[in-house]
Amino acid sequence: MSAHLEIRGLVRSPLSLDHAALAALPAADQVPDVSRLDPARAGRAVRLAALLARAGISSEARFLDVGSRDPGFAVSLPLSELAGALVLYELGGAPLPPHKGGPFRLLVPGHADECVHVKDVARLAPSATRGRDTRPLDDAAHAALHAKKKS
Repeated sequence: MSAHLEIRGLVRSPLSLDHAALAALPAADQVPDVSRLDPARAGRAVRLAALLARAGISSEARFLDVGSRDPGFAVSLPLSELAGALVLYELGGAPLPPHKGGPFRLLVPGHADECVHVKDVARLAPSATRGRDTRPLDDAAHAALHAKKKS
């Protein structure tokens, strides 16, 4: 059974997309080589804006709640911070592997907070108000989190 990316919340047409559905989206929605936008990453992605447009995002939406399959991690980001955001879903012609943050990973090239590059994304939900956000609140807590992940 393949993993699905769910798009719910303030949208007209909720979506459930697997790797094949993302790969079948039009070429204009795709980024074949994310390393051109973020040299630290590799793989194929789809533009977040294209996914939200396909779902019919409401004009009331101001935030995007991003839920990981890890129930302990979620972020809620202002839509204004997501220009150029991508959903990475493929590496080397195969679904993005878990050790690279797959099967789906949110990438926001150029964003100052590494925690917005959410691994193992399960849900995207546009909302009118800020939702659950488990990111550390200060630099020391951020550093401790990333040190823990590297060990």
